[in-house]
Amino acid sequence: MKSMTTGRRVWLSTVALIGGLTVAGFFGPWGDRTYANPDLLFSLVIVSAIACVIGATIVIALADRRELAELGLLGSALMAASVMPLVHGLVTPEVLYNDTAAFRTSMFLSLPIAIAAGAPLLTPHSTFGRWAARHWRDWSLLCLLGVFAIGSVVVAFPDTIVTPDPSNLVTIVVCAALAIGVLMLSRRQLRFYGLGGQPANLGASLALVLLATTALLPLTGDDYSLAFWWLHVAGIAGVLGACIAMAVSKRMSKTAHDVLAPVLTRDPLIAFELGLSPAVHRFVASLEGKDPETRDHVIRTTEMAVRVGEHFRLSGRELRNLGLAALLHDIGKLETPTEILEKPSRLTNDEYAIVKRHAVDGERMLLAEPALAGVAAIVRSHHERIDGRGYPDGLTGDTIPLAARIIAVCDAFDAMTHETRFRRAMAPGMAFSVLREHATSQFDDRVIQHVMTVWPAMVMGHELVAVGRNVEGGGAPDISTTALPAEDVNELLISVDAEI
Repeated sequence: MKSMTTGRRVWLSTVALIGGLTVAGFFGPWGDRTYANPDLLFSLVIVSAIACVIGATIVIALADRRELAELGLLGSALMAASVMPLVHGLVTPEVLYNDTAAFRTSMFLSLPIAIAAGAPLLTPHSTFGRWAARHWRDWSLLCLLGVFAIGSVVVAFPDTIVTPDPSNLVTIVVCAALAIGVLMLSRRQLRFYGLGGQPANLGASLALVLLATTALLPLTGDDYSLAFWWLHVAGIAGVLGACIAMAVSKRMSKTAHDVLAPVLTRDPLIAFELGLSPAVHRFVASLEGKDPETRDHVIRTTEMAVRVGEHFRLSGRELRNLGLAALLHDIGKLETPTEILEKPSRLTNDEYAIVKRHAVDGERMLLAEPALAGVAAIVRSHHERIDGRGYPDGLTGDTIPLAARIIAVCDAFDAMTHETRFRRAMAPGMAFSVLREHATSQFDDRVIQHVMTVWPAMVMGHELVAVGRNVEGGGAPDISTTALPAEDVNELLISVDAEI
């Protein structure tokens, strides 16, 4: 909260300062002064635009290596905001070209193309935003081909595209809309600074404020006026500053990327935001402090839960919420004393009562995070039982959220079939037997059936980390049924329930 407050103050102060300088350039006592120097403009714009293109290329390359759609989409927008200025510099009048329409056309088209490239970031929750985020490389390539094609047309046929006059109402409305669009991208980076406290996000946010001022370039009626020069310098500083800030930002750690992988594949922009969330930071830090098996358990449980959700034909939003809840279902155990969680023997009744509080603690932690509040109720209910003997609310049957019922089965199955420091792994067939033994009492029988359907395909496709240790060769995994004595089943489920 402190970082958000500080960031907002810095952002507002920057907007006020840059806005004041821009207004002074247009209407101040020196607003009517001009400095006509085509050669200086040509050199300044060409050199800086090439530097911006290099910077944007580095950002896109980093995004490709780290598989971060957020970084890639913003890098593509910065690339678009660099290519058209390069065209603008090339067609500077009285250098390589005469006075043509291309000089103002390139100014007018620069930010619209950049906004188009970054449009998924303005609507991350829309169908288009999610699609473009999942296919950000294709979207970025399409946008870059478009900007290079348009730039080539403007250079080759400099009088083909003619933009409206600076005093035209259309020009004023378009410029205002573009400035607002870039400021929205700036506010998104400011939000990320509030979530993760990374100075690079604040730097990118402030740089985009500078870039937003270049939306007013088409309104400069007199070439080489004070406002004209100021907006060129602001645009150069904005693009270069944003590229540098995005390049030095560490973003998600590898562990966070691995943990969020099931969500990352389905909703990359949301996963990126979660990777900066304080609650997820704490959760990931707890995983980094444990052995790799704990991290793998979380990934496997989440991936299996989402695939089961697909068999239930859940909507895209429901699948995302299921994935997030599965990922964070045990986050409340961050509040549970370590000595209880790591106790090698069976817990006492008092100790088990403390462990059971993690469902409510998890709900409270997620409700404090706007991006996660929507899955808090699922996390609260993931230990409810079909027969009403679960906790914390004693819900029964279909009153338990379907997502919570799915997580309960996937969590128990994965815990039973993988070795921990407390017990050996159980054969998959035995685990399914345990689940069926408690169908209609503890677990939802329909969920069990779907888990039995999706698990063999996931193992055969090697899509789960370290799954199938009891499967040899390339044959089908063994899911035959072998009953356990009732007392052994109960003891096993209690031990699984007490573990992370």
